[in-house]
Amino acid sequence: MIAVVHHGDEQAELPMLWQLCLTLVNFGYSVTVLDATTEESTANPGLDQLLEDSHWHGDDTPDAPAWAVLPSAKGVERLCSTPAGGYPNLHQLGRLLPSDGIIILYCRVESMIALISERLLEPLLAVSPARTSLLTSYIALKRLLITGNLKPTIVNMIQDQDLSSPSVAQPVSAGLSECAKRFLNFDAATFDITEQHGEAHPNGDIQRLALRMLERSAPLSAKYVPMGRAPLAVPSGHSGQFARSH
Repeated sequence: MIAVVHHGDEQAELPMLWQLCLTLVNFGYSVTVLDATTEESTANPGLDQLLEDSHWHGDDTPDAPAWAVLPSAKGVERLCSTPAGGYPNLHQLGRLLPSDGIIILYCRVESMIALISERLLEPLLAVSPARTSLLTSYIALKRLLITGNLKPTIVNMIQDQDLSSPSVAQPVSAGLSECAKRFLNFDAATFDITEQHGEAHPNGDIQRLALRMLERSAPLSAKYVPMGRAPLAVPSGHSGQFARSH
C-alpha cells in the first residue's frame, strides 16, 4: 500500500496520482486506487461493495485499463469504524484485491491516521502554487506528525507555465518545509515534479518518487504474495539509480 493525502488541493493531487499510477504501471505493477473522495453507489460500485461480497471483479483481459480507480468513501469509513482497529483490517484488502499489485489509498488525514497510524509507511502530501495550498497542507502535515506519527514526503507539483517563473512555483513547498522545520521540528523530504500530460513516458523525477514510495510502502498480506517475490519489490535495474540520486 502507498498512501496519498487528500487535503483539498486537487490541482496538485490528481496530476500527481495520474503520473504516479502511470509510472508504477510502466514498472510492471497492477495498480488499484482506493479513492475515498468519491462515494460508492449502485450505479458506481466500489470498495464498499467489494467488502460486502469479498470478490475482486477486476478485468484481467488484455485490453483492460492499466489501473483501476474504485470509489471508496463508504468502504474506507467502514474500515476505520471496525472495532478490531485500523491496520489489521487492511490485510483483507490483500485478499480482496490483486495480490501482485499496488494499492494506493487516497483519503483525508483523519481516515489515514485511523487506518495506518504509526506504521512504516510514508504518505505523499502534494502541493501546488494555489493560495490555499499552504494552509491546508500544513494542517494535514501537523495532524500526520502529531496524531498519526506519520512522516510524509512533500511533492511540489509544477505546471508547464510555472517553469519559466520558478519563484511562482516554489513558495508553497518551500513555505511548508520551513513551517514544518520551525514549528514541528520536522525536516521534510521534498520532490519537485513537473506535470505531464497524456501518455507521455514518465520523467526521471516521478520515477525517483515512485521508487521512494515502493521502498516506503506497507505490505498488506504477505501470505498472498507469489513465492519468491517481495510484497513490493523495487523494479530490477532501478535500485542503484535511486541510491545514487538519494
